[in-house]
Amino acid sequence: MNKKYRFHICHLTSVHPRNDSRIFHKMCKSLASKDVKMTLVVADGKGNETVDNVEIIDIGVPAGRLKRITQTTGEIFNKAKELNADVFHLHDPELLLIARKLKKLNKKVIFDSHEDTVNTILVSPYLKSPVSNIISTLYENFERYTCKKIDGVIGATPHIENYFKKFAKQTENINNYPILSDKKLEQISWDKKQDEVCYVGSIDDTRGIKDLMNSLELTKSQARLNLAGMYSSLTLEKEIKEHKDYHLVNDFGYVNSEEVENIYNRSLVGVVTLHPIPTFLVSLPIKMFEYMVAGIPFIASDFPYWRNLLKGSECCIFVDPQKPKEIADAIDYFMLNKQKAKQMGEVGRKLVFENFSWESQAEKLLTFYQKVLSN
Repeated sequence: MNKKYRFHICHLTSVHPRNDSRIFHKMCKSLASKDVKMTLVVADGKGNETVDNVEIIDIGVPAGRLKRITQTTGEIFNKAKELNADVFHLHDPELLLIARKLKKLNKKVIFDSHEDTVNTILVSPYLKSPVSNIISTLYENFERYTCKKIDGVIGATPHIENYFKKFAKQTENINNYPILSDKKLEQISWDKKQDEVCYVGSIDDTRGIKDLMNSLELTKSQARLNLAGMYSSLTLEKEIKEHKDYHLVNDFGYVNSEEVENIYNRSLVGVVTLHPIPTFLVSLPIKMFEYMVAGIPFIASDFPYWRNLLKGSECCIFVDPQKPKEIADAIDYFMLNKQKAKQMGEVGRKLVFENFSWESQAEKLLTFYQKVLSN
Protein backbone atom coordinates (compact mmCIF):
# COMPACT_ATOMS: atom_id res chain seq x y z
CA MET A 1 0.00 0.00 0.00
CA ASN A 2 1.35 3.43 -0.92
CA LYS A 3 1.82 5.78 2.00
CA LYS A 4 -0.37 8.87 2.00
CA TYR A 5 1.41 12.17 2.49
CA ARG A 6 0.06 15.59 3.33
CA PHE A 7 1.94 17.06 0.37
CA HIS A 8 5.13 16.63 -1.66
CA ILE A 9 8.04 19.07 -1.37
CA CYS A 10 10.92 18.86 -3.84
CA HIS A 11 14.19 20.58 -2.93
CA LEU A 12 16.43 21.53 -5.85
CA THR A 13 20.15 22.31 -5.69
CA SER A 14 22.90 22.39 -8.30
CA VAL A 15 25.58 23.50 -5.85
CA HIS A 16 25.13 21.94 -2.41
CA PRO A 17 26.08 18.36 -1.46
CA ARG A 18 23.35 15.83 -0.67
CA ASN A 19 24.27 15.85 3.01
CA ASP A 20 24.11 19.64 3.33
CA SER A 21 23.27 20.56 6.91
CA ARG A 22 20.52 23.10 6.17
CA ILE A 23 18.92 21.38 3.19
CA PHE A 24 19.11 17.67 4.03
CA HIS A 25 19.66 17.26 7.77
CA LYS A 26 17.41 20.11 8.84
CA MET A 27 14.75 20.85 6.23
CA CYS A 28 14.30 17.50 4.50
CA LYS A 29 14.73 15.08 7.40
CA SER A 30 12.75 17.06 9.96
CA LEU A 31 9.65 17.34 7.76
CA ALA A 32 9.93 13.84 6.31
CA SER A 33 9.20 12.73 9.87
CA LYS A 34 5.96 14.74 9.76
CA ASP A 35 4.32 12.77 6.93
CA VAL A 36 5.55 15.16 4.24
CA LYS A 37 7.02 13.55 1.13
CA MET A 38 10.50 14.94 0.67
CA THR A 39 12.53 14.69 -2.52
CA LEU A 40 15.98 16.21 -2.97
CA VAL A 41 17.46 16.71 -6.45
CA VAL A 42 21.25 17.14 -6.44
CA ALA A 43 24.12 17.21 -8.93
CA ASP A 44 26.98 15.37 -7.23
CA GLY A 45 27.44 12.17 -9.26
CA LYS A 46 26.88 9.85 -6.27
CA GLY A 47 23.72 8.23 -7.61
CA ASN A 48 20.17 7.88 -6.34
CA GLU A 49 19.29 6.70 -2.85
CA THR A 50 16.72 7.07 -0.10
CA VAL A 51 18.04 8.17 3.29
CA ASP A 52 15.88 8.75 6.37
CA ASN A 53 12.72 8.79 4.23
CA VAL A 54 14.19 11.41 1.89
CA GLU A 55 14.41 10.38 -1.77
CA ILE A 56 17.64 11.72 -3.26
CA ILE A 57 17.84 11.99 -7.05
CA ASP A 58 21.20 12.70 -8.68
CA ILE A 59 21.45 14.20 -12.17
CA GLY A 60 25.26 13.93 -12.33
CA VAL A 61 28.23 16.23 -11.84
CA PRO A 62 28.43 19.21 -14.20
CA ALA A 63 31.65 19.72 -16.17
CA GLY A 64 32.59 23.12 -14.79
CA ARG A 65 30.75 26.19 -13.49
CA LEU A 66 29.46 27.38 -16.89
CA LYS A 67 27.96 23.93 -17.64
CA ARG A 68 26.41 23.93 -14.17
CA ILE A 69 24.64 27.23 -14.79
CA THR A 70 23.48 26.35 -18.29
CA GLN A 71 23.16 22.61 -18.78
CA THR A 72 22.62 21.45 -15.20
CA THR A 73 19.85 23.95 -14.47
CA GLY A 74 18.04 22.65 -17.56
CA GLU A 75 18.44 19.05 -16.42
CA ILE A 76 17.12 19.96 -12.97
CA PHE A 77 14.09 21.59 -14.60
CA ASN A 78 13.38 18.46 -16.66
CA LYS A 79 13.65 16.28 -13.56
CA ALA A 80 11.36 18.64 -11.66
CA LYS A 81 8.72 18.29 -14.38
CA GLU A 82 8.85 14.51 -13.99
CA LEU A 83 8.49 14.64 -10.21
CA ASN A 84 5.38 16.81 -10.26
CA ALA A 85 5.71 17.93 -6.61
CA ASP A 86 3.34 20.32 -4.86
CA VAL A 87 6.09 22.81 -3.98
CA PHE A 88 9.54 23.29 -5.53
CA HIS A 89 12.06 24.71 -3.06
CA LEU A 90 15.07 26.29 -4.84
CA HIS A 91 18.35 26.68 -2.94
CA ASP A 92 20.74 28.34 -5.39
CA PRO A 93 20.62 31.78 -7.07
CA GLU A 94 21.31 30.20 -10.48
CA LEU A 95 18.15 28.09 -10.15
CA LEU A 96 16.12 31.29 -10.34
CA LEU A 97 16.75 30.84 -14.07
CA ILE A 98 14.14 28.04 -14.05
CA ALA A 99 11.79 29.52 -11.43
CA ARG A 100 9.44 31.20 -13.89
CA LYS A 101 9.44 28.13 -16.13
CA LEU A 102 8.21 26.10 -13.18
CA LYS A 103 5.56 28.72 -12.48
CA LYS A 104 4.32 28.43 -16.05
CA LEU A 105 3.61 24.76 -15.26
CA ASN A 106 1.29 26.00 -12.48
CA LYS A 107 3.69 24.89 -9.75
CA LYS A 108 4.27 26.50 -6.36
CA VAL A 109 7.83 27.81 -6.27
CA ILE A 110 9.83 29.27 -3.41
CA PHE A 111 13.42 30.50 -3.23
CA ASP A 112 15.62 29.93 -0.18
CA SER A 113 18.21 32.70 0.06
CA HIS A 114 21.04 31.27 2.16
CA GLU A 115 23.02 34.50 1.99
CA ASP A 116 22.91 38.14 0.93
CA THR A 117 24.03 37.38 -2.63
CA VAL A 118 23.98 41.00 -3.83
CA ASN A 119 26.55 42.07 -1.22
CA THR A 120 28.47 38.79 -1.46
CA ILE A 121 29.18 39.53 -5.13
CA LEU A 122 30.42 43.01 -4.19
CA VAL A 123 33.09 41.62 -1.85
CA SER A 124 34.02 38.57 -3.94
CA PRO A 125 37.80 38.02 -3.98
CA TYR A 126 37.49 36.79 -7.58
CA LEU A 127 35.97 40.02 -8.93
CA LYS A 128 37.39 43.51 -8.93
CA SER A 129 35.47 46.77 -9.01
CA PRO A 130 33.81 47.99 -11.25
CA VAL A 131 33.12 44.46 -12.57
CA SER A 132 31.74 43.32 -9.20
CA ASN A 133 29.48 46.40 -9.06
CA ILE A 134 28.07 45.70 -12.53
CA ILE A 135 27.47 41.99 -11.86
CA SER A 136 25.92 42.72 -8.47
CA THR A 137 23.50 45.25 -9.98
CA LEU A 138 22.54 42.92 -12.83
CA TYR A 139 21.94 40.07 -10.41
CA GLU A 140 19.93 42.27 -8.04
CA ASN A 141 17.60 43.35 -10.84
CA PHE A 142 17.17 39.74 -12.01
CA GLU A 143 16.58 38.47 -8.47
CA ARG A 144 13.98 41.14 -7.72
CA TYR A 145 12.10 40.58 -10.97
CA THR A 146 12.03 36.79 -10.58
CA CYS A 147 11.14 36.73 -6.89
CA LYS A 148 8.14 38.97 -7.54
CA LYS A 149 6.77 36.25 -9.84
CA ILE A 150 7.15 33.21 -7.58
CA ASP A 151 5.15 32.19 -4.51
CA GLY A 152 7.52 33.05 -1.70
CA VAL A 153 11.04 33.57 -0.42
CA ILE A 154 12.77 32.18 2.66
CA GLY A 155 15.64 34.12 4.25
CA ALA A 156 18.28 32.33 6.33
CA THR A 157 18.53 35.38 8.61
CA PRO A 158 16.14 38.19 9.62
CA HIS A 159 18.25 40.63 7.58
CA ILE A 160 17.85 38.58 4.40
CA GLU A 161 14.11 38.17 4.92
CA ASN A 162 13.67 41.91 5.49
CA TYR A 163 15.34 42.59 2.15
CA PHE A 164 12.93 40.31 0.28
CA LYS A 165 9.89 41.63 2.13
CA LYS A 166 10.10 44.77 0.01
CA PHE A 167 9.03 42.95 -3.15
CA ALA A 168 8.28 39.22 -2.63
CA LYS A 169 4.67 37.99 -2.31
CA GLN A 170 5.33 36.35 1.03
CA THR A 171 8.43 35.67 3.07
CA GLU A 172 9.62 33.74 6.10
CA ASN A 173 12.76 33.77 8.21
CA ILE A 174 14.09 30.23 8.75
CA ASN A 175 17.23 30.55 10.86
CA ASN A 176 20.01 28.01 10.54
CA TYR A 177 19.93 26.99 14.20
CA PRO A 178 21.37 23.65 15.43
CA ILE A 179 19.33 20.48 15.80
CA LEU A 180 18.90 19.91 19.52
CA SER A 181 16.48 16.97 19.63
CA ASP A 182 19.36 14.49 19.88
CA LYS A 183 21.23 16.53 22.48
CA LYS A 184 20.81 16.55 26.22
CA LEU A 185 21.25 19.47 28.58
CA GLU A 186 23.79 17.63 30.68
CA GLN A 187 27.07 18.43 32.36
CA ILE A 188 30.00 18.84 29.98
CA SER A 189 33.15 16.95 30.98
CA TRP A 190 35.98 19.45 31.41
CA ASP A 191 38.63 17.08 32.74
CA LYS A 192 39.67 16.03 29.22
CA LYS A 193 39.98 19.54 27.83
CA GLN A 194 43.37 20.79 26.73
CA ASP A 195 44.84 24.29 26.58
CA GLU A 196 43.41 24.53 23.08
CA VAL A 197 41.22 26.93 21.14
CA CYS A 198 39.25 25.73 18.11
CA TYR A 199 38.04 27.11 14.81
CA VAL A 200 35.73 24.87 12.75
CA GLY A 201 34.36 25.99 9.38
CA SER A 202 35.38 27.52 6.07
CA ILE A 203 38.95 28.82 6.30
CA ASP A 204 39.23 32.19 4.61
CA ASP A 205 40.92 35.55 5.13
CA THR A 206 37.58 37.36 5.60
CA ARG A 207 36.67 34.80 8.27
CA GLY A 208 39.70 35.87 10.27
CA ILE A 209 42.21 33.05 9.82
CA LYS A 210 45.26 35.32 9.33
CA ASP A 211 44.45 37.45 12.36
CA LEU A 212 43.86 34.29 14.41
CA MET A 213 47.23 32.88 13.34
CA ASN A 214 48.96 36.18 14.16
CA SER A 215 47.37 36.15 17.61
CA LEU A 216 49.11 32.88 18.53
CA GLU A 217 52.54 34.48 18.86
CA LEU A 218 51.08 37.15 21.15
CA THR A 219 49.60 34.74 23.68
CA LYS A 220 51.33 34.18 27.01
CA SER A 221 49.63 30.84 27.59
CA GLN A 222 51.04 29.15 24.46
CA ALA A 223 47.61 27.72 23.64
CA ARG A 224 47.31 25.48 20.60
CA LEU A 225 44.79 25.97 17.80
CA ASN A 226 42.55 23.13 16.64
CA LEU A 227 41.78 24.02 13.03
CA ALA A 228 39.21 22.11 10.97
CA GLY A 229 37.69 22.92 7.60
CA MET A 230 38.40 23.58 3.95
CA TYR A 231 40.74 26.34 2.84
CA SER A 232 39.22 28.80 0.37
CA SER A 233 42.26 28.51 -1.90
CA LEU A 234 45.53 26.61 -2.29
CA THR A 235 47.36 29.94 -2.00
CA LEU A 236 45.84 30.61 1.42
CA GLU A 237 46.52 27.06 2.57
CA LYS A 238 50.18 27.41 1.60
CA GLU A 239 50.43 30.77 3.39
CA ILE A 240 48.92 29.41 6.62
CA LYS A 241 51.06 26.28 6.61
CA GLU A 242 54.19 28.41 6.12
CA HIS A 243 53.25 30.75 8.98
CA LYS A 244 55.93 30.90 11.66
CA ASP A 245 53.47 29.74 14.32
CA TYR A 246 51.93 26.87 12.36
CA HIS A 247 53.72 24.51 14.75
CA LEU A 248 51.05 25.54 17.30
CA VAL A 249 48.26 24.29 15.03
CA ASN A 250 46.54 20.91 15.03
CA ASP A 251 45.28 20.97 11.44
CA PHE A 252 42.52 18.36 11.10
CA GLY A 253 41.46 19.27 7.55
CA TYR A 254 37.86 18.58 6.54
CA VAL A 255 36.16 16.45 9.21
CA ASN A 256 32.79 14.76 9.71
CA SER A 257 30.29 15.64 12.44
CA GLU A 258 31.63 13.04 14.88
CA GLU A 259 35.17 14.38 14.52
CA VAL A 260 33.89 17.93 14.98
CA GLU A 261 32.31 16.90 18.27
CA ASN A 262 35.63 15.38 19.39
CA ILE A 263 37.38 18.66 18.62
CA TYR A 264 34.83 20.58 20.69
CA ASN A 265 35.21 18.10 23.56
CA ARG A 266 38.96 18.65 23.79
CA SER A 267 38.89 22.42 23.25
CA LEU A 268 38.51 25.03 25.98
CA VAL A 269 37.14 27.81 23.77
CA GLY A 270 35.87 28.41 20.22
CA VAL A 271 36.60 31.27 17.82
CA VAL A 272 34.24 33.07 15.43
CA THR A 273 36.08 36.25 14.46
CA LEU A 274 34.59 37.11 11.09
CA HIS A 275 35.63 40.39 9.49
CA PRO A 276 33.14 43.31 9.46
CA ILE A 277 31.98 42.97 5.86
CA PRO A 278 28.26 43.61 5.11
CA THR A 279 27.22 39.95 4.79
CA PHE A 280 28.87 39.00 8.11
CA LEU A 281 27.67 41.95 10.21
CA VAL A 282 24.12 40.55 10.26
CA SER A 283 24.91 36.85 9.85
CA LEU A 284 24.04 33.88 12.08
CA PRO A 285 27.18 31.69 11.90
CA ILE A 286 26.30 28.10 12.72
CA LYS A 287 29.67 27.57 14.41
CA MET A 288 28.70 30.11 17.10
CA PHE A 289 25.66 28.02 18.02
CA GLU A 290 27.67 24.80 17.80
CA TYR A 291 30.14 26.14 20.34
CA MET A 292 27.21 26.95 22.63
CA VAL A 293 25.73 23.46 22.23
CA ALA A 294 29.15 22.00 23.04
CA GLY A 295 29.19 24.01 26.26
CA ILE A 296 32.32 26.01 25.49
CA PRO A 297 32.65 29.80 25.57
CA PHE A 298 33.82 31.58 22.45
CA ILE A 299 35.66 34.63 21.16
CA ALA A 300 33.45 36.61 18.79
CA SER A 301 33.60 39.64 16.53
CA ASP A 302 32.20 42.69 18.27
CA PHE A 303 29.18 43.17 16.01
CA PRO A 304 26.14 45.05 17.46
CA TYR A 305 23.80 42.48 15.89
CA TRP A 306 25.54 39.61 17.69
CA ARG A 307 25.56 41.49 21.00
CA ASN A 308 21.82 42.04 20.71
CA LEU A 309 21.19 38.44 19.59
CA LEU A 310 22.94 37.04 22.67
CA LYS A 311 20.97 39.46 24.86
CA GLY A 312 24.04 40.54 26.78
CA SER A 313 24.57 36.96 27.93
CA GLU A 314 28.03 36.27 29.33
CA CYS A 315 28.90 33.32 27.11
CA CYS A 316 31.66 34.92 25.03
CA ILE A 317 34.26 37.67 24.84
CA PHE A 318 33.76 40.21 22.06
CA VAL A 319 36.88 41.49 20.26
CA ASP A 320 37.89 43.52 17.26
CA PRO A 321 38.42 40.62 14.79
CA GLN A 322 41.19 42.49 12.98
CA LYS A 323 43.30 43.07 16.08
CA PRO A 324 45.36 39.95 16.91
CA LYS A 325 46.34 41.38 20.32
CA GLU A 326 42.68 41.47 21.43
CA ILE A 327 42.19 37.88 20.26
CA ALA A 328 45.36 36.81 22.06
CA ASP A 329 44.27 38.50 25.31
CA ALA A 330 40.90 36.74 25.13
CA ILE A 331 42.61 33.37 24.55
CA ASP A 332 44.87 33.96 27.55
CA TYR A 333 41.93 34.95 29.74
CA PHE A 334 40.20 31.62 29.11
CA MET A 335 43.38 29.56 29.47
CA LEU A 336 44.21 31.21 32.80
CA ASN A 337 40.61 31.22 34.10
CA LYS A 338 39.31 27.74 33.35
CA GLN A 339 36.56 27.80 35.99
CA LYS A 340 35.21 31.04 34.51
CA ALA A 341 35.41 29.51 31.04
CA LYS A 342 33.34 26.58 32.26
CA GLN A 343 30.72 28.89 33.77
CA MET A 344 30.47 30.93 30.54
CA GLY A 345 30.13 27.72 28.54
CA GLU A 346 27.23 26.64 30.75
CA VAL A 347 25.51 30.00 30.23
CA GLY A 348 25.83 29.64 26.45
CA ARG A 349 24.52 26.07 26.46
CA LYS A 350 21.44 27.06 28.45
CA LEU A 351 20.83 30.00 26.11
CA VAL A 352 20.99 27.93 22.92
CA PHE A 353 18.52 25.37 24.26
CA GLU A 354 16.11 28.13 25.26
CA ASN A 355 16.30 30.33 22.17
CA PHE A 356 18.11 28.83 19.18
CA SER A 357 16.76 25.37 18.31
CA TRP A 358 16.17 24.06 14.78
CA GLU A 359 13.00 22.38 16.05
CA SER A 360 11.32 25.79 16.34
CA GLN A 361 12.38 26.62 12.78
CA ALA A 362 11.04 23.31 11.41
CA GLU A 363 7.56 24.27 12.63
CA LYS A 364 7.86 27.65 10.92
CA LEU A 365 8.92 25.93 7.70
CA LEU A 366 5.95 23.56 7.75
CA THR A 367 3.57 26.46 8.36
CA PHE A 368 5.13 28.40 5.48
CA TYR A 369 4.65 25.49 3.07
CA GLN A 370 1.00 25.26 4.12
CA LYS A 371 0.58 28.99 3.60
CA VAL A 372 2.11 28.82 0.11
CA LEU A 373 -0.14 25.91 -0.83
CA SER A 374 -3.27 27.68 0.37
CA ASN A 375 -2.68 30.84 -1.68
